[in-house]
Amino acid sequence: SGEIIWQVLILGFFFVGQIVLPLVLGSLGIGGAGLSSRGRAIFSLVYYLLMAAGSLGVLWWSIRPWPWPQDMFTLTPSRSALLWGLGGYFVAVPLMFGVALLNQQIWQGQGGSNPLLQTVLEEQDGVALLVFFLTAAIAAPIFEEILFRGFLLPSLTRYTPVGWAIALSALIFAAAHLSLSEVLPLTLLGAVLGFVYTRSRSLISPMVLHSAWNSATMLGLFILGG
Repeated sequence: SGEIIWQVLILGFFFVGQIVLPLVLGSLGIGGAGLSSRGRAIFSLVYYLLMAAGSLGVLWWSIRPWPWPQDMFTLTPSRSALLWGLGGYFVAVPLMFGVALLNQQIWQGQGGSNPLLQTVLEEQDGVALLVFFLTAAIAAPIFEEILFRGFLLPSLTRYTPVGWAIALSALIFAAAHLSLSEVLPLTLLGAVLGFVYTRSRSLISPMVLHSAWNSATMLGLFILGG
């Protein structure tokens, strides 16, 4: 139901990740302050994994009393799923390039950035760079595709046509990153991810696309930062 959708997004994603987890870690005296850049990178990965576990826990708790389609969270590897993911990536590249140029004109280079990542790039800490890469290329695609394409998109198709469900889930996906300057490109990326998922019916496809996009982005930053 619509109530379950908002329960998962608000309670699972926002409340657990942005309120409960910081309060719990703070009460235990656990935080990134005072750590080296490598320590803060590792802390960021651990924090992300805890947030993902909490959000997916709320998702499971919310939907377990209800029947859902057996193909809703399909993760079976296949040649078709891989090709949809890789094909979607090569389609996304020129589209994202065009949107990036438009976004640059809108924000005039004033978009947000990750100061910790910038510090790590300047220090050329291999371990910290690897941790950032693992977070972006593996952890994020798995968690975000399960939540936004595996759960949210199919749920929205119960209330709207598939095209509108893809668009709305893409916008929510972008907004969840809490970066106003990145809403436009992330919405486009979310739309491509959603389209690929609806065609392949396998989460492997958007995970591959998402991982390829984040990997290429991170490698580009590493090269430029070096």
